[in-house]
Amino acid sequence: MSANSQLAIRAQGLGKHYHIYVKPHHRLLQTLWRGKRQFYRDFHALENINFELMQGQTLGVIGRNGAGKSTLLQLICGTLAPTAGNIEVQGRIAALLELGTGFNPEFSGRENVAINAAILGLSEAQIDQRMDAILAFADIGEFIEQPVKTYSSGMYVRLAFAVAIHVEPDILVVDEALAVGDAFFQAKCMTQMKKMLDAGTTLLFTSHDVGAIKAICQQVLWLEQGKMRAFGQTSAITRQYAQEWVLQANAAQGVVAETVLETGPGSLEHVATPNLSEVELETAARLQTVGTGAVRLSDMGWVVSDGLETVGEQILSEQLVQWGETLHINARVNIQKPCDHLIVSYHLKNRQNQHVIGSHTYSHPQVYDRQWQTGDSFQVRFTAPVVVHEGQYALTMLVTSISDMVRYTDAVFHDWVDDVAILTVAPRPLYPLSDMVEVENMVQVKSLPSFTENQ
Repeated sequence: MSANSQLAIRAQGLGKHYHIYVKPHHRLLQTLWRGKRQFYRDFHALENINFELMQGQTLGVIGRNGAGKSTLLQLICGTLAPTAGNIEVQGRIAALLELGTGFNPEFSGRENVAINAAILGLSEAQIDQRMDAILAFADIGEFIEQPVKTYSSGMYVRLAFAVAIHVEPDILVVDEALAVGDAFFQAKCMTQMKKMLDAGTTLLFTSHDVGAIKAICQQVLWLEQGKMRAFGQTSAITRQYAQEWVLQANAAQGVVAETVLETGPGSLEHVATPNLSEVELETAARLQTVGTGAVRLSDMGWVVSDGLETVGEQILSEQLVQWGETLHINARVNIQKPCDHLIVSYHLKNRQNQHVIGSHTYSHPQVYDRQWQTGDSFQVRFTAPVVVHEGQYALTMLVTSISDMVRYTDAVFHDWVDDVAILTVAPRPLYPLSDMVEVENMVQVKSLPSFTENQ
């Protein structure tokens, strides 16, 4: 690590393997046979993981359950030893791994705070100095004097997170622990983590909430069955992850999945595949759309003229607007195969790749209730006021078939197109009240009779 002092974490060929025994007595047989026979099978929890993370950067780790996310974080924290490769870490680590990790269930919350803070490197004087702040952040009241074995899962994570952030770590590791907290505490933790990031703390964050990953992580590592599926900038990797989700959702409905690769200006090459291959992931920048192919979207963008059938209207891929102006989003829908229960929708995404506003056509029977046939085509336009603040936003459009609008369990995605157009919202002359969306201001003021303090 001395070769580059700016590196916080470096993984090289990192792997973790386990011996899986079918029956308990096979462990004894393996010992007695001294390796002449093998009574186990190898399980590769992680294999050949390679990445570098600079100081002050944020890394999100995503993947399905069992992909190896928690194993990776435990290797980084040193609670597991690697079977292959090596992991180098520079700086003090504070981690929220499994609930209650490092807590003695028989000790009180206050005692566990002192023990954990000492393990993480704080002196007795520093612990005394920060104790009140830790307890105030955890906010578990009189339970702080009770054994932690009496705590709920939410109280566990409150106390653990409060300790982790107040030891002022160089690297903070969070492994889905915040998912058990209430909404207020989650918001409080996210705010605190952003403050720590601004102060230069390195963050590794694992979550199934891709929105949270997009909000705070600069890079993303996608694990699948213990291997690296992809590693790179958050916007690119989360887009691939969303496309994979579409493919799996379609496969669950027995629909042949299909991706579409952009091979040149105005040219689309259809590639049938049950999953995104490693080759396709290497060309992820060209991946634009995914779905069954039964319906195709075209002519998508911002429309600057009024009226759905205006002749000669211009569809723009980039548009500059002011807050409060009316925005027209246009698309043409081309039916390739017979289908029904069609819903066309759009999402506007900010620079963190988070969806901030959107709409759909479910309430329009001329789209949803019609039996569409091959060769049919129609145009759809969404009209909405611009209620997002200064910045750039990208347009995502999709068309699906959904008959169960209560549970969405039968959704089939025909075409999902990312980043088809860019919207730039100009700065406002008046100060904004929120970071993303602000509805049109409608205020009523009514005069009332004078009052006295005794009224």
